[in-house]
Amino acid sequence: MQGLANDTLLNLFKEQLGNQIDKLVKSYALDNDGQGLIWWYFMNLRGMNRTEIEEVFCDGAGDLAIDAIFINDTSARVHFYQFKNPQKLISGFPTGDVDRVLSGLTIIMAKKHASLANQALKDRIDEVYRIVPSGYTLHLVTSGAGIAPEAELKLQNFIESLKAPSSDFFVYEVEDLKTLQDRFYTRNLPTVDESIPVELQRQAPYMVRAASHDSYIFHLAGRDLAQLYDKFGEQLLQQNIRGSEGDNSTNRAILDSCTSDKASNFYQYNNGITFLCEEARWDQFSSVITLIRAQVVNGGQTLRVLHKAYKEHTLRPEVAVSVRVITSKGDKEFAGNVAVNLNNQTRVESSFLRSNDPRIVQLATALASAGWYLERRDGEVLGMSERDKQAIANKLGRPLTDDIIIPLKDGAQAYAATYYRQPELAKKNPKFIYLNAGDGGYFDSIFGPDISAEKFINSYRLYQKISIFVDNFKGLKRRRVRLGDWKREYSAMLGPELVETYKLELDEVVPQSVIFLCALLFERYIRGQKQPMEQMLNAIRVDKPSIVTDTLRLVIKYSKEHPADAGKSWPTLMKSQSFFDQVAAYIKGQDDVSSHR
Repeated sequence: MQGLANDTLLNLFKEQLGNQIDKLVKSYALDNDGQGLIWWYFMNLRGMNRTEIEEVFCDGAGDLAIDAIFINDTSARVHFYQFKNPQKLISGFPTGDVDRVLSGLTIIMAKKHASLANQALKDRIDEVYRIVPSGYTLHLVTSGAGIAPEAELKLQNFIESLKAPSSDFFVYEVEDLKTLQDRFYTRNLPTVDESIPVELQRQAPYMVRAASHDSYIFHLAGRDLAQLYDKFGEQLLQQNIRGSEGDNSTNRAILDSCTSDKASNFYQYNNGITFLCEEARWDQFSSVITLIRAQVVNGGQTLRVLHKAYKEHTLRPEVAVSVRVITSKGDKEFAGNVAVNLNNQTRVESSFLRSNDPRIVQLATALASAGWYLERRDGEVLGMSERDKQAIANKLGRPLTDDIIIPLKDGAQAYAATYYRQPELAKKNPKFIYLNAGDGGYFDSIFGPDISAEKFINSYRLYQKISIFVDNFKGLKRRRVRLGDWKREYSAMLGPELVETYKLELDEVVPQSVIFLCALLFERYIRGQKQPMEQMLNAIRVDKPSIVTDTLRLVIKYSKEHPADAGKSWPTLMKSQSFFDQVAAYIKGQDDVSSHR
């Protein structure tokens, strides 16, 4: 492990990671830098926003050594996470912590966790019990080195003790600092700008023109494609919606077929690779087809596996790969539809699928004219060069700072909760924001004629303010054990009446309330009282009693007066549409009575 300490890139990445974690801890009022690593991981490598992270997060007292649980909706696979953030990158994942994880999993799988688990963990486990899992993956994530052989042996013995029906029913992955570095930079590499000439040996491409778009079909040697990836790397795959899936069963099968006696049949066994280009030019005299602004939009796994075999000197020379080139001719809607339709057979982040939709692009242009930047893809700004950022700042007319960047997922959730009046959709089912009506989604409605840049900005500004309020409270909650008079500190922010009356509920209600409060404040003051948006925003105080705390008081008061939802946890109520509707009606009644006094 000492060699890790001498790796310049890993040392720099460790330093960078520490700085980013510190900012996350402060920005989101997290308890420690271990939680900062959890948030960094899901934000940067899973592309989640704060609402989605809160849904999987269960770290804290009573977590049974399980920091997060994520359920893949499509595959029904359950992912358990345990994170470690050691100060030194040479520090391995502690074997004792592996023991704790395995003990916690044993309790969970035996369904004996109810009296031991915290509320967040119980909620996550209840979600697991409501499905029939196709399998489980345990992720041991560390910003240091890997795990000891003794820990590996314990993990393998645990898996064998499960007597699982298949070898991949329960698996584990160790994601160390090198893995995090590789994944982070893979997500943030810039796209390829230069043209790519490809020489075709003893063949001319089969050309098809459909509508105004040209397609070319031909084959290339696996070695040629591997060398192409060797030159451009992940820059070639920035529009390939699916990231690397690592050493899964599919990729192992691809690797076997390009490195074994099956290699001569690779062309028949593999679906091939699809390039999307703005233009493609075929020169029959030189037998060269030139791809202009090309991206691989399908077949990224194949390309990566071919490169792996090439670098390991096991790629067989007889491997031939089917290649299709599609030209967009600059048609953004067509380009977006190609990426979606070639990748919608498997689960892909729905907001990413929509990032090139003309309505999203137009919204981004409208926002830019108002001085705001819409980050259509997760991590887009982080991966920009300083020249790119300056070009955007020039268009916006002001520096590209964090407070004027609206992540598409956050902005869409805020808009859906407020102007569209669907907090449950925004909090519990955000993926449906980006799906068509035929798939049970609301994309055409939400991003329909009623949307405007002004509304999108207003809803996001409200989201920003409420997020700060909640983060400030979480900071107080985190320091509560050290506060000499915590009620006084709570009262300074929330007001003595709220603290004295509902002190037992506050720690459960407030941390989960961002989307719910956004929707309720909008319903109460914009829809109900017809206040101008600026007036309402100016009335919000994030560190002292205000209309936020008054609204929060009425939410808890309603729940006390109407115990029909007794037994449901506050995280569950905070994403319930029916509870929102009932509370909104109750508050309107209270306001109507007050206005007639």
